[in-house]
Amino acid sequence: MHPLYIALTATDVIAVVSSIGAWAVWLWVLPGDPDEGFPRSFWWWAGAGLLFLTLTSGLILVSRSLEMSRGPVSALPTVIPVVLSATRFGRIWVTRIPVLLVLWLLWGAGWRWHHRARLIGGFVLVGLFAIAFTRSETGHPADHGSFRLPVFVDWIHLVAAGLWIGALFSIALFVFPALRRRLADGTSERPAVIFSRLSTLAGVGLGLILVTGIDTAWQQLGSWSAFVTSTYGEVLLVKLGLVLVLVVIGAYNRYVRLPAIRRVCGLPPRSGWDRFVRRRSTAPAPATGPASPSDELNRCYHSVVVESLVGFLVLIAASVLLHGMPPAAMAQVPAGFGVGLGSSSGGSSPGSDPAGRTGAMRMARSRTTFPFGFPGVGRLAGRTVQVVALDRFRFDPSRIAVAPGATVRFVITNRGHLVHEFVIGDLAEQLDHERAMERHPHMKMEDPNGVTVGPGQTRSLVWHFPDRPMTVEYACHEAGHFAAGMMGLIEVGRPLDYRPAGLESLPGGGWRILQRP
Repeated sequence: MHPLYIALTATDVIAVVSSIGAWAVWLWVLPGDPDEGFPRSFWWWAGAGLLFLTLTSGLILVSRSLEMSRGPVSALPTVIPVVLSATRFGRIWVTRIPVLLVLWLLWGAGWRWHHRARLIGGFVLVGLFAIAFTRSETGHPADHGSFRLPVFVDWIHLVAAGLWIGALFSIALFVFPALRRRLADGTSERPAVIFSRLSTLAGVGLGLILVTGIDTAWQQLGSWSAFVTSTYGEVLLVKLGLVLVLVVIGAYNRYVRLPAIRRVCGLPPRSGWDRFVRRRSTAPAPATGPASPSDELNRCYHSVVVESLVGFLVLIAASVLLHGMPPAAMAQVPAGFGVGLGSSSGGSSPGSDPAGRTGAMRMARSRTTFPFGFPGVGRLAGRTVQVVALDRFRFDPSRIAVAPGATVRFVITNRGHLVHEFVIGDLAEQLDHERAMERHPHMKMEDPNGVTVGPGQTRSLVWHFPDRPMTVEYACHEAGHFAAGMMGLIEVGRPLDYRPAGLESLPGGGWRILQRP
């Protein structure tokens, strides 16, 4: 897990959560009266959060593009259009553009027609919910498919984090500091009203987080033992510990600080617990005298700041989990998928055959026999075929003829800016591998019958073909590449004018699947 990718993901998560929290505070926490211009000044704060979300939306596109291509930053002008047009992440991310545009128009309309600002804020919050959905649709829950129940559960979990942690950010960074500047000792009820409404909003968020978090954690872990037997589980334990700290601080605010600030602001107790706290706090210390609204507000402010810092750490832990492989998903990885063998990885040099490799080949041969052949021994290769992987989703050449029973060394060179694969297999094998890569798009493919080739790299693969005529395919299964036709044909003992069943040739040498076995 690259720290840069985690940091950029964290900024986007924080931006989404903070924006939802800011507008939730605007709608449900702040008083509706325009006294001293306080709600109107908060509109600027919400606009700053919207600007932050706009910037992080661009950063997450850059981050995911670099992560998918594994190439340099200089390649982004080439990579980003491919990511947007050929990957599932890109097609979902694009929906942020019109949503963000509408959000900015609504923000401007609310500033102009401030008497309608609360109604407009409701529409803004709906738009932010849509932005949050793009995060859930491009995360681990989407491994089960688009618009499935796990995606919606994760989406509610993220929205709930905004109602709780995001609201805390706005209260700590803007609302309470503004109140401290404006509040003079007296009988103002505003601090108590705001703190009371914040407590209710946080309670709603906490309830949703607990319900959805338990479901999501179990879906991703699959077993209790995964808590201690996987890195994902260990990070999740850290996150759960931080959430427990948040719950304790929230309970302290709700059952200690809130009754106290209501008492000094002259508001009646809301419950039997409030009356109990009030009776125990009626005798002030002789040296200091009775607490004032400003004193209680400062105590509440410090408590909310601490709670906000812990909430920030929770979001960091959540971002780390977004880049980890859940144990439940790992258990579904096909046997051998992502496991490197010396026979498949080869070397940069076509003629290299490291010491001990031949023995590994012979061991792999008995375990990795496919209907379309098995990994060959480098020194027995009777022919070398140069293959070039291109960013226009094509191989050059797109058709290769080999003799039955031949052992061939394929030397694959990536001349583009994107990561490509070279996977040998029949059509059924290619479709199985494509489905595996759709479920686990960030795993580096090192199967016995394929290699991953980074930008500018050259790798080799030795393969022994069956002693009978047949058609074998080679393909790339990086996100969107196979669907775009990045596949070539190996004709084993057949004439090159043979037309394989189930495939249609595309302009430029690619192939499209006509039927799926």
